[in-house]
Amino acid sequence: MTDALNPESATIALPTPKVEVDVSLQHLFNHLADEGFRPKIDDDGSLTFKCEGWKLYLDPYPSQGGFRLYCCVYWELEPTDRTKALNVANEINADRRCVKAVVNGNNTVWLTYETHCADVVEYARTVASAAEFVVSGCREYREAFRRESQPVTLN
Repeated sequence: MTDALNPESATIALPTPKVEVDVSLQHLFNHLADEGFRPKIDDDGSLTFKCEGWKLYLDPYPSQGGFRLYCCVYWELEPTDRTKALNVANEINADRRCVKAVVNGNNTVWLTYETHCADVVEYARTVASAAEFVVSGCREYREAFRRESQPVTLN
């Protein structure tokens, strides 16, 4: 049996590292597949799947229990848009429960759904609705970000 080789340079090839799949992640993979999604486990061990055209990622929190479901809303906005992105993130965070919008240092906007469940079976029952929360939050974020500010006239 030969392992797949990862070409690092023209002269050497190293074995491709194999990602250990968490048992709870495998359970969620099977559950999502049964629900009609097409889940995949990517190179860094995250479960990925598409929901209504949005690519979602799912990671377990091994030390704390619970799971994080997240999606990229905008990738590397212009630095001039950072203030607007933060303001919209604050609006989303104030208006929605369980969903959190984050603007990181690269001006990339992520929307997350984080929860703690007793076990993976309990979380599996809620993952489809969590995906809907994330997708609707992403849509709401984009609508709010694209909305133009209207000047206010004071009498």
